Amino acid sequence: ALRDPAVERAILTVPRHRFLPDHPLAEAYADAAIATHWEDGVPVSSASQPAIVAVMLAQLQLAPGMRVLEIGAGTGYNAALLAEIVGPTGDVTTVDIDPQITVEASAHLTAAGYPQVRVVTGDGAHGWSAGAPYDRIELTVGATDIAPAWFAQLAEGGILTLPLSLGMTDVSVSFRKRDGALISESCEMCGFMRLRGQEADDNKVVAIPRYGLLRGERAEQIAVPVTQLLATRPRRHFIIMPPDSTFLAYLALRSPGFFSLWRDLPERPASASHYDRRPRGRYGVYLEGSDGPSLAIYAARFPLLLAYGSAVAERLLMIETARWRERRVLPIEQWRITAHPRPYDAPALAGAMRLTRRHTIYDVQVGAETF
Repeated sequence: ALRDPAVERAILTVPRHRFLPDHPLAEAYADAAIATHWEDGVPVSSASQPAIVAVMLAQLQLAPGMRVLEIGAGTGYNAALLAEIVGPTGDVTTVDIDPQITVEASAHLTAAGYPQVRVVTGDGAHGWSAGAPYDRIELTVGATDIAPAWFAQLAEGGILTLPLSLGMTDVSVSFRKRDGALISESCEMCGFMRLRGQEADDNKVVAIPRYGLLRGERAEQIAVPVTQLLATRPRRHFIIMPPDSTFLAYLALRSPGFFSLWRDLPERPASASHYDRRPRGRYGVYLEGSDGPSLAIYAARFPLLLAYGSAVAERLLMIETARWRERRVLPIEQWRITAHPRPYDAPALAGAMRLTRRHTIYDVQVGAETF
């Protein structure tokens, strides 16, 4: 991940343990995310994994003297890295909605030798207009859309880097602002805590008794019919799901009814290596056809497609699986995304899949033929 000399110097310079004072040194310097704050038993803030921190800093293409806005203060560690790279002539502001987090981040930054970083308590969806325009804006929280304030406060030619949900996973997208649009320059797989506040995700998680956690953009709306269908006897089709996370991201873009269903396996014996518990995920689609609700899920362990209710969902998955094998879809890292603030009425770019969200229209070019 340390492919940028300035990023490497910053990571070697900034003492991460100063931002995790209650954790052992070995844990503070491990290449792992560390949750630091919870709400109702769910983690809402963390010290991100150093590897993805380095990737996103490299995506920003930082230089001395730049003005940078960070959304999501966390422990303050990433803001310190930003300050180290932009140097004494630069300016770094970090915003977080949680006053306890900003108090702690400010204290950590001062203790580590970066008191010049401005720490603001507020809803990150609004950015921080007092310091605009910014050469760079970075989100260290996952979002499903680009808030209007981030676009407005980014200078022309500036870069916005954020973990953008594409339905199945977060993709760290580095966008360059050009002529009223945002054009991606790089994409990297990632995973982050979710944005809170006014622009909190529509992507919900619903617990389904006996079956686990249902995740998807329509999870709340489909939880009841999915539960009812899962209680019926499925039809089984022999089919091998492409073993590629890019396929799942592609499928999520192709179908608004895409979802994942996760459950934990029982605890493993103490003698077992690796983790005591390991999640098992299944992926599928819920649709409503003229002949009723329809559910199709790729089986977790066997090359089977399980179908419930009417046939529309299973037909879709079988078609998309075959299409995936026939067409040249590039890895996510080679996808190109163009984001247009709404309203925007121009047709989609050639070969692009269009994703429409509250504030932004995204044209996602995956390298395949026109769909």
